[in-house]
Amino acid sequence: MQVKVFEAKDMATGLKMVKEALGPDALILSTRTIRNGSFGMLGKPMMEITAAVDTNWQEPEPAPEPAARTRLVPSRDRGAARPDLTYEDLWRESESDRHPSAAAGRDLPAAGRDIQSELAELRTLVKGLASRMSTLDAPPGLRSPYVEPEFAAPAGHNAAMDPVTGFLTGYGINQETAQVVARFTRETIDKARHLDSAGLIAILRTAIARLFSTVRVLDDRPDRQRRLSLIGPTGVGKTTTLAKIAAHYLGRHGGRIGLITIDTYRIAAVEQLKVYGEIMRLPVEVVLAPQELEAALDKFSDVDLILIDTAGRSPKSGLDIEELAAFLRPELGIDNHLLLSATTRERELEETVRRFSVLPISNFIFSKIDECDQLGVLLNIHYKNDTPISFLTNGQRVPEDLLMPTPADIAALILNDHGSPKHG
Repeated sequence: MQVKVFEAKDMATGLKMVKEALGPDALILSTRTIRNGSFGMLGKPMMEITAAVDTNWQEPEPAPEPAARTRLVPSRDRGAARPDLTYEDLWRESESDRHPSAAAGRDLPAAGRDIQSELAELRTLVKGLASRMSTLDAPPGLRSPYVEPEFAAPAGHNAAMDPVTGFLTGYGINQETAQVVARFTRETIDKARHLDSAGLIAILRTAIARLFSTVRVLDDRPDRQRRLSLIGPTGVGKTTTLAKIAAHYLGRHGGRIGLITIDTYRIAAVEQLKVYGEIMRLPVEVVLAPQELEAALDKFSDVDLILIDTAGRSPKSGLDIEELAAFLRPELGIDNHLLLSATTRERELEETVRRFSVLPISNFIFSKIDECDQLGVLLNIHYKNDTPISFLTNGQRVPEDLLMPTPADIAALILNDHGSPKHG
């Protein structure tokens, strides 16, 4: 028995190679999908077909010119038929006429009907193999989380041509940003043959970390007074985040802190901040008008850190944001930290950033990262705006659920195969 292994881009091409090499009597022993090329596990998928034949197949003699070639076809005279029947002819005819009539089948001689029957069985086998292949799981290194429609590759995009981009979109990174990361890593991945899943993610994390910039606000005790305001839409957790920052600063440096709230739209917000102030023994000032803010800042002239809580403003209301800008004037030296919920859709986050850019934004804070299955949106928003990230929040606990991340920390959270970020 002669056994050979064939590699082809698809099943149809592979079967043609088997037929040409081993002849029409070849048996398909096995098929499987493999990946070749310098991308290793991300290489282009290929079909590997193992086939065998009982006797050595002799290559057919070159066919004569079409004019001199005869084919066996049903003759109008039932007693006559042309004798030169080739396997290739019957294959071609069966492909051009997939549903021959019963009368046409009866007109063929016994040899032709046998081969036609074999072709029908072969087509059934191919369809069965194709159906089975479509249900196979993807290789572990390429198995990705659910992809939101807005992050999916556009119609007609050939993901096989750019496997790294396709891999990254599975983590919520949009197409544009994923292509940037893919360009950064293409040479490194190309050199790393036989790359496994862990190695691939390590390369991608390094590249993603290089795209981030962060500011660790509480690392050092400032040599001058620092003023921070938390701004953003409603419901993103500004008051709770402000309390976490105050508690962390006290735990690290034990300095003096003053709390100011201009969130007088919600009585509960004022009372909540006052409760936090009483627990941490910090003074709290309530400001009702822009001119009162300057007086409150003067009152806290001897503290190290002033934290300013603001009312949530709708990004769609230009008037509300202009009112907020009247409080937070540039000459007051306040660093505005825009708080964004990681659970918000990317388009809405982009609109929020655009609207609040009326104010000078020093840093981004992303809240509720513990409620997300994917955190690629952090990279998408940061890459488009190039605004440093100062904090991440991952829960409601004060002060535990506050992170001061490095770029590497954020990259690890984005390419996280172990579920959502946990508390701590």
